[in-house]
Amino acid sequence: MNNEGLEPNNEKRMDGRSNCKGIIKWSYFNHSNFFGGELLNFSQKGFYFETSKAIKTGATIFIQLTNFFPENLSSSDKELLRNVCLGEVKHCNEIIEEDSIHYGVGIKYIFQY
Repeated sequence: MNNEGLEPNNEKRMDGRSNCKGIIKWSYFNHSNFFGGELLNFSQKGFYFETSKAIKTGATIFIQLTNFFPENLSSSDKELLRNVCLGEVKHCNEIIEEDSIHYGVGIKYIFQY
């Protein structure tokens, strides 16, 4: 999965992003069905991941980082990443590739610190 389908002209972020690789699982808040995803970047206020299931914009989701590959990240960047969090889905964009359809999802952390 990759984020080539995102349009760079629509940039609304106020914080810098740190690219990374990680495996997450997510569910709608207070639901027991979990889905997988691949974490691709993060900031102090949220992160971007890709998943095989579309998620409703505005939904509250529970996210747990299950595996993280911290190559080329500073220790201050690593401190910004949350292992477990609640997030609001800010966008969910369909990404069509040759052999698959998946979704790029941007979330904003609900509780800031």
